[in-house]
Amino acid sequence: MAKPIDVGSGQLVVLLHGIGRNGQTWQYLSEALADQPVRIVAFDLLGFGESPKPDWLDYTVDDHVAAVVHSIKRLQPVGPCIIVGHSMGCLIAVRLAAKRPDLVKNLLLYQMPLLKGLPNKRSYRLRLNVYQRLYERILQYQPEAIHSRPKLRERFVHRYISKGIDADSWQAYVNSLTNTVYEQTAPEDIPRVTAPMDVIYGSLDLLVIRGTIKHIHHRSHSEKLPVVHTILASHRITKRASRFLAERIMSATSDI
Repeated sequence: MAKPIDVGSGQLVVLLHGIGRNGQTWQYLSEALADQPVRIVAFDLLGFGESPKPDWLDYTVDDHVAAVVHSIKRLQPVGPCIIVGHSMGCLIAVRLAAKRPDLVKNLLLYQMPLLKGLPNKRSYRLRLNVYQRLYERILQYQPEAIHSRPKLRERFVHRYISKGIDADSWQAYVNSLTNTVYEQTAPEDIPRVTAPMDVIYGSLDLLVIRGTIKHIHHRSHSEKLPVVHTILASHRITKRASRFLAERIMSATSDI
């Protein structure tokens, strides 16, 4: 896996980007932490950016976790890491924390797309139906149309698909969407996580159902509940969001 961002020294902070993105999406956060005693590493997740894109891989969450574990070991950390995830990166982060608690000091989960294990509310069911239709439309999309002018009926799907996706990464995108996002393991993983957990929602985020983490976490044996925050943000890693994430990361470095 490539390391587009690897700067600083001190406590290791590993950044896991969302689907269709790459490590450079964390540039604002890297800048916000430039003067802090931390080492910031942002991988290109398997199938995206400069990382390998094997077309035979299922791109399950365990495939992503295995690649992340391999990359963390290559960094030779002196202790557990602070793991920060965005969107799909959150699902990978909680799976990593559940399977390899020895590698994780703290979790910061920014805009985690939980689709399973939710309370049985009508508003949630309606949102999930919308997501399901979007997912089905994406599966019908053709990779050669990604960078062309979309037809009117395809514009919403076109906007949803990352500009970083091309024909080479299309299979990784579709398989990750199916096997990591939609067939997510987070509802089973979250109760197994023992590391402290910050969950950050964006108040303008239309792709994430907010306020569901404690419902899922109630099955946990951990005595420490997730700390939940809501900030003014859409489903992006903005400068404002990066400043908030930087504050939470520095708070995590001082946790005993």
